Order: sequence, then structure tokens, then C-alpha cells
Amino acid sequence: MNNIKENALWAFRNAAVNSLITKDDSALIFQSWDDLKFNLEQLRAIFDHPNAIHAIAIKTNPHPSVLAKIISWGFSLEAASMEEVEMAIKAGASPNKIVFDSPVKRRSEIEKCNNELHGLILNVNSLEELKRMPDKPNFTLGIRINPSLEMDSPEIYSVSNNESKFGVPILEKEALLNAILSHPIQQLHIHAGSQMKDLTKAVFAVRELLDLAIEANSLLEKKGIERRILTLDIGGGLAAEKYGCVEKMSEYVNKLKETCPELWDFALITEFGQWCHTNSGFIFSEIEYTFKRGDKQIAFIHLGADYFMRDAYTLARNFDIIALNNKGEENNSDEKYLHDIAGPLCFAGDYVLKAVNLPLLTENDWLGILGTGANTLGLWSRHCSRTIPKVIGFSSEKNEIEILSERMNPFI
Repeated sequence: MNNIKENALWAFRNAAVNSLITKDDSALIFQSWDDLKFNLEQLRAIFDHPNAIHAIAIKTNPHPSVLAKIISWGFSLEAASMEEVEMAIKAGASPNKIVFDSPVKRRSEIEKCNNELHGLILNVNSLEELKRMPDKPNFTLGIRINPSLEMDSPEIYSVSNNESKFGVPILEKEALLNAILSHPIQQLHIHAGSQMKDLTKAVFAVRELLDLAIEANSLLEKKGIERRILTLDIGGGLAAEKYGCVEKMSEYVNKLKETCPELWDFALITEFGQWCHTNSGFIFSEIEYTFKRGDKQIAFIHLGADYFMRDAYTLARNFDIIALNNKGEENNSDEKYLHDIAGPLCFAGDYVLKAVNLPLLTENDWLGILGTGANTLGLWSRHCSRTIPKVIGFSSEKNEIEILSERMNPFI
């Protein structure tokens, strides 16, 4: 497998050679099938679980072609809205390959799942939502548990503190056990946070979920109820690793095997999006123009906070970048200048990168930004009503490249 820079250069050059780039393309979004498949297969191999569903979060990258590839490779999808459920169906997913996790499900949506999507996996968000569920659902019913932990996720992504809108606090164990006794629940779900780095806390949260499942099953048996908690959905939330690396995921699974060995006695669901998608995508943008402000060059590109929305309202990711000249050749000049990379939107926070040392960028050069496959296109902002760029899928291993979607403006 090539490294991400080699992949990016291969894709850009082959897009040009095959006339996939036109004069109207000020920016391009690239999707590497090789890297996405590699990450998915590594996820499956590392968990090595006999009965696992790896449901990739649709919101991380909802492009229809991406969803269809994930399904074609034998993986599942996690939907955070009814619209995403419909996208999964359209991409070719059978209902039993869809995990529906929306915290705000309409009664009509629940009815549709029960009447039309038999076998769907549905997690309720609260004890109150359980009252909306049918007595004998045609879907697998789960309930989301809040581990009541302060995780190391950025505050804006925190979902596990006691005031979170997500899940039933584990501290309400008696109410949870009573709910499991009185409702047709067969699954427990947890999602402790996003961009988690402290694996000890993440594993402790799964241990709490596992202990609750074991206690619930013991109670069901004592009450003479045949139903059991059969499946544990441990969510996702692991931060992306360096390109081609699986060390953090391997460490996480090894810690789970040490601390939660009974997890392999249950059916398992995971919901990793960012970890699978990040390094399978990158973008190229034309440099529209540059000027000097103080000791820095300001280079204006055609993707900014519209594409990098998360980076606009949290700390920006440390993206790797490639500078190309106006002929598409890599600029390897040893002479470097301090640059700010500014986006095209009319608000002051629209910077992709600041204070980066690059060869001098000029009008009509191209800039590649790597590791952008997650939480970018899926969060597209319509601020300034700019056009979503062309999306190109490719496999350098198979020497294949094609347009997945043309430029489009959702408002026109």
C-alpha cells in the first residue's frame, strides 16, 4: 500500500490525465477505496470476534458511493437519523445491517421501522422513549447507557457526563433493570465519547456495560423470563491514527480482552467512523491568490470552514499538506515561507491552517490537504451557499479512477 502522499499525487495526476479536472473545478474531493477497505478489514481482524457487526457511522462520510462500497464489502452502517436509515437502504443495506441511533425518533419513524424494516437494530435514548416502543417489535430493541464518566474528549463532543442528553445514566441502575424486565430489550448500547484517547476510561465504560448485561441476564433468569441481553453495542469514538497505523485500535481491543473477556460471549456491535474514514480521503484546491500580511503569506483556497466545520469551532487538526505548482508538479523548493491558509467564506474564523512553512504559494498553484476523509463532507456548511466540489473515487492498486459526483449547489 502506498503512503497517503503517494496516493494523493497518483490520484491528482491521473484525474488530470483522464480529463476529470475541468477549468470549473476550483477544488476536488478524493476518496481512496484501497485505504478505506484496508481500515475496515483491519477493524474486523483486530476484534477477531465470532459474532460482530461493524456498523460504520454514516454521519462521518455520507457520500452514497462510500456507503455502497462499505455494504458491498460486508460491513454495516450506523444511522443517526431516519434520513440516514433511508440512505443506508438506498445504498443496498438490508435492515439487519443498519443500527438506528437517533436520539430524537418520531413516532411515525418508529412505526415505519416496525412495519417495513424488520430486523433493524434500534437503540432508544431514554427510559421515556421506551414508552413509544411496540410490545412485540419487529426490530431488535436496545437501550443506550450513559457511563457517567468524564472522558477526555473535547468538551463539545462530551456525551458521558451526568448532564448529557445521551442515554440513561448508569447510576440509575435500578430503573434500568426494571426497564429491561418490563420491555423487550435484547441489547445494551454505549458510546462514551468522540476523539477518545484515554483507553482506560473507554474500557472501564465497556466494563460497566458488560456488568449491567450480566446482572440483567441473571435477574431475567431468576424471574423466569426467557429473554436475554444478547448483544452489546460499544459504539465508536476512537481518534484517527497515523496513516497505515492500527496501534491504538489494537491496544484498545487488547485492553478489552484483558478487562472484559466476557464481551466475546455476547454478540458485538461497533460504530467506528472517524478511525475508518480519516486517512481514506484528501482534497486539492487551487490557490486563488495570495498576499503578504506582516511576516506571513495569506493563501486563499476554495475549501475552508464549509468543509472543515469541526476544525472551525474546535482546535484544527494537524493536517499534512502537499504544494503543487500550476502544472500539477510537486513544489520541493528548499526555500520556505510562513503561510496562513485561508478559506473562501465571509467570516473571520475561516482558516484551515495557520503559520505553516511552505514553498512560496502563488496564484493557480494547487494545495493538497491530507487525512480529510472524516467529518468533513458530512458536515458541509451552506454558509455563503458555495458549491460542493466534485468527488472522485480511486484505487491506485487497481489503476482505477472515476467521478463519484459532480459539482453541485444544494440551493440551486
